[in-house]
Amino acid sequence: MKLKQLELKKAIFCEKNNDIVSVAKKLKKEKQRHIIVVDSKKPIGLISTTDINNRLVAENKDPKKTKAIDIMTSPILIKDIEDSVVETYTDLVKSNTYSCPVTEKGNLKGTIELRDIINHLAKIQLNKK
Repeated sequence: MKLKQLELKKAIFCEKNNDIVSVAKKLKKEKQRHIIVVDSKKPIGLISTTDINNRLVAENKDPKKTKAIDIMTSPILIKDIEDSVVETYTDLVKSNTYSCPVTEKGNLKGTIELRDIINHLAKIQLNKK
């Protein structure tokens, strides 16, 4: 089974030069815990609420002067819509990541979360019984 057969989550993203205040506001508005950082519409990093806490707040940085690129996690796992669900699960677990952007021909299509894959695989397993 391929990722294109699953329902992807809407990708929320910010530009690499956005300040962290605007990033945090977008996370709050969208009720999300992580946001994809893009450069020319291509995903280059990821910022989680944990990153904001550990790399900004705990280091006493100014959120108005700190840019997304300054605290993002990079490189990140990026999957293609044609990639297998099981391969994506394995890659997420190996990289200790809870979500990743999914692209189609290099363009951002959405995001997939580890819990969504686990739920999907569990349903398949339950249906086999």
